[in-house]
Amino acid sequence: MRILKSMLCAVAGLAMLAPGTASAETVLKVGTFLAPQGVWHGPLEHFIETVNAKDGDVRLELVADPSSVSPFQLGDAVSGGVVDIAYLSGAFYTNLVPEADANKLFNIPVAELRSNGAMDLIDQIHREKMGAVFLGKLGDGIKYHVYTNKESSEPRFDGWNMRGTPLYRPFMEELGVNVIQMQGSEVYSAMEGGVVDGYAWPLWGIGDLGLLEVTKYRVEPGFYNAEISLLFNEDTWNGLTEDQRAMLQEATIETEEWFIDYRNNIDQEQRQIQEDAGIEALTFSDDESEAFVATADEAGWAVVLENSPENGAKIKELTYREEQ
Repeated sequence: MRILKSMLCAVAGLAMLAPGTASAETVLKVGTFLAPQGVWHGPLEHFIETVNAKDGDVRLELVADPSSVSPFQLGDAVSGGVVDIAYLSGAFYTNLVPEADANKLFNIPVAELRSNGAMDLIDQIHREKMGAVFLGKLGDGIKYHVYTNKESSEPRFDGWNMRGTPLYRPFMEELGVNVIQMQGSEVYSAMEGGVVDGYAWPLWGIGDLGLLEVTKYRVEPGFYNAEISLLFNEDTWNGLTEDQRAMLQEATIETEEWFIDYRNNIDQEQRQIQEDAGIEALTFSDDESEAFVATADEAGWAVVLENSPENGAKIKELTYREEQ
């Protein structure tokens, strides 16, 4: 944690106000697991601007990104209070909350998760296991896809080398893939040099990584749901006033609702960008496509249920609806 604090000080380069200091304004430190640009930065930018525009005596300041804090350390950073808020995908903090591996499997809209008790359960688990408030969830409806530089006649890739992460490793192994773990920034050179034949990534953002020119195919259908959580250090949260907490919850819900239109616009834009770059959609029969998605879900839930026998089944019951 001392290392993280040193890195954060170097990034911030200024004295930060903390809740409870003698000031009319509370400044909260925000960290993101993504570079602060591109399509996936839009939701965080909207959240920060929404909070800062409200009359709540709270200001959010982005002070940490992957150039200063590794995505795999950001969960520890918010848990330990190095940052107050983290914009972070569940795959990067399963060491603290194994149940976060389920976030990608939710297929019920976030508004319903708020009304059916799912968000309350997830929040309780996060408070107990990492001392963080689960403030909200962004990414509804954005699917992951397998991208390749060679064609396949079926939705299997036996013997292919593909870049993978813990997020979808079990699924890719079910498809016969040799999974090679690497940073997203390394995928371009790996594709260009033939080290890997493909990779998985959400529909959004392969252009931000420069991958359009080394990618020829996008496998349809997509699988899982890309997701990013807003996590809030619990001690900092408890130190805020009731009005400040209510304002932050309101801003989170506003951002979740705003995301729906943002998603629809960006979806169309990203598909057009890929089409213009010459990326073709690989499609298969209805039965093959259904089996492809079912394999992904089964592989993902198997890990969650194994790693969290106490909470996995209840999370699945509240967050996942079997396809009809």
